Amino acid sequence: MSKKFKSLLSLADSGVPEEGIIRKVSRGIFSHGDDVVACSPFTLRKCLKIGNISELHDGDIVKIYPDGNIVRLWDIQSFHNCLFVTSVCNFRCVMCPQPPHGEIEKHHQDNLRILDLLEPDSVEVLAITGGEPALFPDRLVEYFDIINKKFPAAKLDVLTNGSSFSDFELAKKLALAAPLNICFCVSVHGDTPGLAESVMHAPRGWDRAMLGLNNLAKLQQKIEIRYVLTQKSVPYLKDIALFFYRNFPYVSHIALMGQEIIGLAEENYSDAWVEPTAYANDLAEAVTFLSAMGMNVSIYNIPLCILPENCHSFAVRSISDWKQNYRAECAGCEKINECCGFFTTSRNFIPKGIKPFRS
Repeated sequence: MSKKFKSLLSLADSGVPEEGIIRKVSRGIFSHGDDVVACSPFTLRKCLKIGNISELHDGDIVKIYPDGNIVRLWDIQSFHNCLFVTSVCNFRCVMCPQPPHGEIEKHHQDNLRILDLLEPDSVEVLAITGGEPALFPDRLVEYFDIINKKFPAAKLDVLTNGSSFSDFELAKKLALAAPLNICFCVSVHGDTPGLAESVMHAPRGWDRAMLGLNNLAKLQQKIEIRYVLTQKSVPYLKDIALFFYRNFPYVSHIALMGQEIIGLAEENYSDAWVEPTAYANDLAEAVTFLSAMGMNVSIYNIPLCILPENCHSFAVRSISDWKQNYRAECAGCEKINECCGFFTTSRNFIPKGIKPFRS
């Protein structure tokens, strides 16, 4: 152990306030050379309750900033970890919770560091997200190579708008490198170019996404369709369900999703948001139709008490555990352990119609 670390350790008994100790330790680790580190018993003792972290576990991976703040990048006890590839996206969807920004190369270096720090065979599930990850195919190939060698049994979801896969050679390159247990989760925003592009704000975005989906299917990749329910799209829910059935018999899963109100979804709230109570019956009809036609379909991000009872079996606890919570009125609800709850990131944007289940 370096002299610097020994001196930092001695601070614990020096009478320096705990916040001061944490920040000195954080700055010490940062200046020691690595700003992304795995938690050890030492860092666990000193990093608790800093920033938005309420607890840490041995083996968590945190990012330490020069000002002493710490953000957890990997929760060793969670199934909702992801590699954030880029903030760049070629769409600007009206309800996007992660608005596109400029490129930051450090995201890629942090991801490589995370994969290096994780113990072999310790990862069961992970996701790759952005922005639009497929805008940087060489990064994806690099991650795929590491995952294939180090975590061959891991389930990998790649969240994408699908447009980059309209280039068949690029799609082929990624398919050949992809881990066996991969699923490409492709956002689809409508059953016509006009409807879809009014959501995604990308000229010819619908055409490219459709071609991308078909290219992935030709390459025998596992595909999930994700359809976010917005003010623009819910009037056509039944038409869209029929469109999915007729055109995408090859997909492994369809997810119909409620909104997370942050980012562009908050900025465009009046144009994007629609109360789930307004479309709940049409949603129930859409999922029961798709299920009856043999398609695997789920409802994400909508609390059970808002949904008609005949589609409760399709509702999934879909919200990542680090941003999932329940309202005070949910206390004592008999179905709370089956319900997705609410996005903490949506703050006070709460759907109407919350009625806890009680005998």
